Amino acid sequence: MHNRDKPSQEYVDLLEEYKELHKSSKYFNGISLATHIEQLIEVSSLEKPKSLLDYGCGKGLLYDDTDYNKLGLDKKGSTLPNSLPKLLQLDYYSLYDPAYPKHSKLPKGKYDAVICTDVIEHIDEKDVDWILEEIFSYSRKFVLLTIACYKALKTFKNGRNVHVNIQTPKHWKEKLLQLHDKHPHLNIHYSLDVLEDEKAEKPVAITEFKKIERK
Repeated sequence: MHNRDKPSQEYVDLLEEYKELHKSSKYFNGISLATHIEQLIEVSSLEKPKSLLDYGCGKGLLYDDTDYNKLGLDKKGSTLPNSLPKLLQLDYYSLYDPAYPKHSKLPKGKYDAVICTDVIEHIDEKDVDWILEEIFSYSRKFVLLTIACYKALKTFKNGRNVHVNIQTPKHWKEKLLQLHDKHPHLNIHYSLDVLEDEKAEKPVAITEFKKIERK
């Protein structure tokens, strides 16, 4: 069984692939979070976190006091009025992405909020269980999670789709319920995104947030 100290060879190999993709400024700059920013702000207004961990943050531009407005939130190019930590009035936050050197140090401690947007589908199924457990173990109050259940537009050099772990919403829902049994004190805010029409020239992803209430 794989874990943080003994990940699968697929994890090691994929990490190297993502490190290569990260060398391009157009990949993994935080756009996945940008598309869910309204939901994060709404949830935060209810949960009132004072600390946050973004697990799989990419380059994390929205957190940067200088670069937060370089990332458009919609087709009109709208931007945040301030960096995300200031907007959410956080006392502290951490960014983690093992494929990006600046944020590759594994976090320590606990956080009120742990968010993970469009990350899990990039993880091989051999490692997804221990990574999900790790994500949940960091949280004190809630987890906000989005998972894409469809192929990505990007591929690796060998032609493999970067969404290496495509499962049905039912599959992920069952895993989340199992995690909630282990972490009953947490609220889980989640969206298991699917495509409106997979055959469309430009498929549109459907995002529908749901909640598993803390016990």
